[in-house]
Amino acid sequence: MTEENQPGSGRMTADRMAEALGESYRRIVESAVESQQRNMGLAQNWADNLSGVLESQVETNRALTRAMESYVKVVEEALESQERTNRALSESLESYREVIDRVANLQDQNTEMVRGFFEGVMGEMKTQTDQNLRMAGELVEGSEKQADAFQKMFQEAVNSYMELMNAPYELYRKNLEAFGGQGR
Repeated sequence: MTEENQPGSGRMTADRMAEALGESYRRIVESAVESQQRNMGLAQNWADNLSGVLESQVETNRALTRAMESYVKVVEEALESQERTNRALSESLESYREVIDRVANLQDQNTEMVRGFFEGVMGEMKTQTDQNLRMAGELVEGSEKQADAFQKMFQEAVNSYMELMNAPYELYRKNLEAFGGQGR
């Protein structure tokens, strides 16, 4: 395994490439690293938000379970007394209403969280695109060899970024399927 392929040597490889290609490429490499760090921050923020929403959903599922247990108890008591059954059914109905309200609120929160995440990603992508276009204009005067090196580095960064962005989406999609499947 070459030194460039070893874990943790990405920064050293970027530094060597920046030194070899000059000051303009150093700025590109630093900008790419900063962009990746911002992307990691966005991904971490999204993961934290998703964790909070999932914890809320667990709490809601527990409340639903408690409500269903209450309903079973009510049915058993209905055999003993019609009056007690009517009272218990009324209480159970209120529990269901509360659960339905909580589930609706959680779904609204999920929608807003995903919308905010993707708006942030799109804004970051636009910022990165604008920065990359500006830097590319400055590098037009460079040699063909330098342009080829930059193009390879930029493509690797875009591929890494797309892989990073697809990972949370896949996790969200799987969680959505899992929670959606349990509700049926």
